[in-house]
Amino acid sequence: MPDTNADSTDPVRIVVYLRADASAAVVDPLRETVTRARRLEDGDGDATVRVETWASVRPVLEKLDDSGPSVSPTVEEFQRWADREGYALRSFERCETTSMVGQRPAVQVRVPTVCVAVYEGEDLQCVAPCSNGDRTYTVAECLTALENGATDPFVTPDDAGRDEPVRDRIDDCLGDRTRIGDED
Repeated sequence: MPDTNADSTDPVRIVVYLRADASAAVVDPLRETVTRARRLEDGDGDATVRVETWASVRPVLEKLDDSGPSVSPTVEEFQRWADREGYALRSFERCETTSMVGQRPAVQVRVPTVCVAVYEGEDLQCVAPCSNGDRTYTVAECLTALENGATDPFVTPDDAGRDEPVRDRIDDCLGDRTRIGDED
């Protein structure tokens, strides 16, 4: 996979997260997502791919786990990336749930059915799905961009020096027209 930053020699790492309690109805699409990601690793060997399962959690209980928190810090890292880059992570939800035992609500972090995180070295470059307010960027679109050689899936290799995200160029070309699938 060609690097969009000619000066970078950092390895590209792609992590595919699959929600552990996903419906059986989505197993085939999830299998295809994993297959596409693995092809990126098998292609020219410049990317490593890891597939992990995760689940929605209550951070207060996650802290009690002997191995320590895992989902909460990952979601917090993703949120910091989204805040820094101007994206929203609508598929990640923090909500309060009530306890059947006591009256105190507990915060629960819900994770999407599938998520892809792209790292260049240790730097998080992308999380999908994400939204810029006008448009949602899907896991499939992220993988397509990676298949086309981008390490920042929202910037094409031609744009590496311009720092102009693909979404801006698409919006410029479309003007006021709305693309199918852009409605949230």
